[in-house]
Amino acid sequence: MYGNLCKGRAPRNSTFCKREARPRVLQACPTSLSATRLIQEERFDNFVTHAAYNDVKNLPEPEWQDNQLRWSRPTEITQVAAPPGSPPIVILPGFGNASLDYTAPFGNQDASLVTRLQVRGWRSFVVPLERKDWFRVAGALFTRGFWQGKLTTHPGYSWYLERVAETVEHAISETGAEQVILVGHSAGGWLARAYLGDLRYQLHQPADGTVLMNIAATAASSELPAHGTKGVTPNPRVRALVTLGTPQRPPPAEKKRDMTGGAQGWVDRSYPGAFFAAKGVSYVTVCGRTVMGHRDFPRVREGPRVVEEYAFDSYYEVCGEGEGQVGDCVVPLSAAMLPGARQVILDGVFHSMSQIGTFDEDSGNVWYGSENVLDCWLGPLVDELELNTPAGTAECGAGTSATPMGLPQSWSQT
Repeated sequence: MYGNLCKGRAPRNSTFCKREARPRVLQACPTSLSATRLIQEERFDNFVTHAAYNDVKNLPEPEWQDNQLRWSRPTEITQVAAPPGSPPIVILPGFGNASLDYTAPFGNQDASLVTRLQVRGWRSFVVPLERKDWFRVAGALFTRGFWQGKLTTHPGYSWYLERVAETVEHAISETGAEQVILVGHSAGGWLARAYLGDLRYQLHQPADGTVLMNIAATAASSELPAHGTKGVTPNPRVRALVTLGTPQRPPPAEKKRDMTGGAQGWVDRSYPGAFFAAKGVSYVTVCGRTVMGHRDFPRVREGPRVVEEYAFDSYYEVCGEGEGQVGDCVVPLSAAMLPGARQVILDGVFHSMSQIGTFDEDSGNVWYGSENVLDCWLGPLVDELELNTPAGTAECGAGTSATPMGLPQSWSQT
């Protein structure tokens, strides 16, 4: 798909395409990064560069407007159909989200992530949640481990992981597939990492071939590993993991308290980076570069807080810093990327499908599941699924992208 964009491009970081002279407006485009690669595209008749970058830290500085970047879908991105035999997708909702946010946001089923995936041939299943279910996380507050910051995913998130396990089994039963793709939105991403490695959920199916549809009920009558038992191999039911705007690690202890009571930090220490890449699991991490956080600055206000202030507060909660941090208005880019994963940065894409600070009103902004956005991460996902060798190096936990610098082969035109 990208093969004819820039013929004769010099290698590495610093080369401009030779094109007809036009005003130079350098803008980072929303597209995929393989091994933290950014490719800029031509739009609006502007002179642009097509460059490859080895590191997210070397991204070109875009032109910010009111500390925000605007989304524009690259013209070369086309709809990404599910390849034959693709595993079903299991969607893990983010903190505070309900299943309806992914099946019928604001009552609009046609605009949902599930429907947009279905149009492309992807079977998808959403972990069943209501917003009130998240109050169950508060149970961890009554433990000493929470206040000491020493918790695993138990007890605060055990209920969530049980539902993930049940949904995975349901997806396999419904489709006849052997594996699934986990797509975790926000906190659903780091909880997906926990499920992937937790020994408790790596049970074999019974000899008669029946599917364990209720993991919690089975646990009551069987000897299972305790919640939060770290495994050294990935769950065999998982082929790939995609995280959308996920805070992958807690803030540094010297800057901010881990509000998960240690659970998030335990997951990141137990399974750092693309931990199971060498054992056949493909990783894609996605984050928007959309809002720059600021606390005190001159700006005309239309309400109690402008978007930069909201971003400042959220980034501070995630990484202990807010001023000058950039991200999707909720999670900063610096916290969203897993080392060794296929990385995707999308300029102008927001964290959620809802109005900032609420789930009651559509913001009108694009998010990761919007119709003209999701192909930008589905493409890299398909690339990972089609690779003949697992992403990563020979040593588990030290994975790197298996795609060399340059353009994804399956996205190129011949």
